[in-house]
Amino acid sequence: LWFGYFYLVGVREENIELKRQLQEYNQKAVRYQEALLLARRLEALLDLKKQLALPVTGARVVAYDPSQWSRCVIVDTGKSEGVTLGLPVLSGEGIVGRVVETYPHYAKVMLIVDRNSGADAMVQRTRVRGILQGKGGNRCALEYVPKNADVEIGDLVLASGLGGIYPAGQAFGRVTHVDRKTHGPFQEIMVTPGGDLSALEEVLIIQTSDLALTP
Repeated sequence: LWFGYFYLVGVREENIELKRQLQEYNQKAVRYQEALLLARRLEALLDLKKQLALPVTGARVVAYDPSQWSRCVIVDTGKSEGVTLGLPVLSGEGIVGRVVETYPHYAKVMLIVDRNSGADAMVQRTRVRGILQGKGGNRCALEYVPKNADVEIGDLVLASGLGGIYPAGQAFGRVTHVDRKTHGPFQEIMVTPGGDLSALEEVLIIQTSDLALTP
């Protein structure tokens, strides 16, 4: 009995040690997964930077606007790093938004899903053009598209380059809803951004106003 007691004490201590090691391994696995995801996001941004061939500045999203009516984020790069009003902001999945406020070391970015956001856009497959208007949440509408225009679910919607807000040929997102049975001359088209704009972490700010590029 006495030896059995010491054996059970030893087993208990061994279990405690094994649980500690398991927790340590789980923490390492989480850190590894986070590092892997970060590497993938940065790789996508690096590829985008090479494609753009334009001066860019990387930034991290540090806060979201808590307002229910506004869809904006705060990034950790500002006037001191050359960020000015109106500069377009992109992620590895496509266009994110544009700078609307600047401060010495951070800036406010209005996302394309904000209800105050609007930009000239076109459907890649058919070159049909319209105005991409933010609708809140994680969606936009492609407005002023005639009912006889050829637009289908799954079509990629790009920046046209007109207006000089966003680089031509960069993606806004894909068509997820089309309704031609509406009142008036235009069809209802909903567009979902390429990435979840409520989960942004790293972005690229294009530091030039010369965006008259061809897709």
